[in-house]
Amino acid sequence: MDTSAIYQVRLEVFEGPLDLLLFLIRKRKIDINDIPMATITREYLEYLNHKERINLDREAEFLLIASFLIYIKSQMLLPREKALDEEKDPRQILVDQLLDYQKIKAASLLLRKKEGDELQKWKRTALPSLFPEEETDFMEVSLFDLAESFFSLMRKKEEKKTRTIKRKEFSLEEKMKEIMAVLKENSFLDFLDYFSQQGSFEEALVSFSSLLELIKSRIVIAIQKGPFQPIKVRLRQEAYLKKK
Repeated sequence: MDTSAIYQVRLEVFEGPLDLLLFLIRKRKIDINDIPMATITREYLEYLNHKERINLDREAEFLLIASFLIYIKSQMLLPREKALDEEKDPRQILVDQLLDYQKIKAASLLLRKKEGDELQKWKRTALPSLFPEEETDFMEVSLFDLAESFFSLMRKKEEKKTRTIKRKEFSLEEKMKEIMAVLKENSFLDFLDYFSQQGSFEEALVSFSSLLELIKSRIVIAIQKGPFQPIKVRLRQEAYLKKK
């Protein structure tokens, strides 16, 4: 049985190659302006052999810096006519990158801390209510309950044998405009009253489909105080603000 698949030790993962280099420099207590390339290159390559210690999404970047370290090391080993002090130090590009990275990392940590402080200052304790204060205990009505209420009302109307004198065609667009007009004029639409006033089952069905479309589009919301309580239809908060 392969126990390595069961038990794993989680180690620190270095996000980028400069993170790893800074770690090695601090670990060795090396002067960043006088990096011993042989030591750092050897240790850096050793870390690359342990894939679990680096961010594999950025593996190409780690390999690029590895090749750069080897290049600098080879430049340091080449025989020179002049001393390094008189020529440009091949390590300087790396040193500049590390110093800039240190500054950026310090600034990002400071900004992150300030962001955390500000979030605590302006922390939202409660979400704004969609409804007036006196109706905050209302709950949203499910589409299933709406459909059940609608067809229950239609059955009652059918039992009364209401006659339709004149047939008229209705469109979803017309009925959606009608519902929106009621909501713009009043604070809410009473579900029972509105559908009781429909002249025929066909008209009521088109109106109900229009209401469902408005709910689906998150323009209106159906609410009630509790089970078997009157259903009210209101504009959602964002739609209400647009109306204003």
